Amino acid sequence: MLKTLTDLKPSRFLFAALLMGALTACATPPSDDKEALAEFEKANDPFEPANRLIFSANVAVDQLVLQPTAVTYRDLFPDELKPPVENFITNLFMPLSFLHSLLQGDMERANLAATRFFTALPTFLLGNTMPDKEPVFEDAGQTLAVWGFEPGPYVMLPLIGPSSVRGTLGTIGDFFFDPVGWVTDTPVTIGRAAGNAVVVRSNNVNQVRDLQRNSLDYYAAVRSLYRQQREAQVRNGGSTPVQPAPTLGLDLEEKSDTKETASGK
Repeated sequence: MLKTLTDLKPSRFLFAALLMGALTACATPPSDDKEALAEFEKANDPFEPANRLIFSANVAVDQLVLQPTAVTYRDLFPDELKPPVENFITNLFMPLSFLHSLLQGDMERANLAATRFFTALPTFLLGNTMPDKEPVFEDAGQTLAVWGFEPGPYVMLPLIGPSSVRGTLGTIGDFFFDPVGWVTDTPVTIGRAAGNAVVVRSNNVNQVRDLQRNSLDYYAAVRSLYRQQREAQVRNGGSTPVQPAPTLGLDLEEKSDTKETASGK
């Protein structure tokens, strides 16, 4: 039975409060240096002091927990079991994508999301990876963008990763109104996010290491890549769920140990 708003657990409101708390600390714009002021405005990162602090904490979580888990999954989890598991995780994003495709007026993508969900889920145990049916990933941030809302300043969210004011509001909205969360419970949506983070992180271990090692400013590099990916998402130019990892929230696909930075998502 669907839950009513009065049934929502305090953990959901705590989660929303933590996300909004990420927006409280602001940097002071430089007032005397015109060049510095121009760079400040271009970065559109007025919360940079808080963002960098949260980013450092996210990196620590990634190095201590997520990366080791992802490497273990990549190297030790049976290859024959990976497709059905990853397909199952992907499929759990389809109800939310269906909802937002409808809200965006995109009936084609709504149909794709519904078709994949109702076709792939029953065949999970058979390992059907649905190669002829691409997944659809839509969220409240993308819907707000389609409705004309600007992204606003850059935001780094605890344990979630890069975002914007628009994206943060969308994340809060999706946490409350995700169909999977309504018909199941919070642990299912958290488990879906955690499983997806491990899968995506297992595919970009070398790329993230290269980015961290070769960037003069790792934080700024992540900020730039996130914005490129998010712009592609809004244009439906990519096909991975948002915020797959707490450090980056990026999809950097790994192929034969060569470094390829995705231009979308």
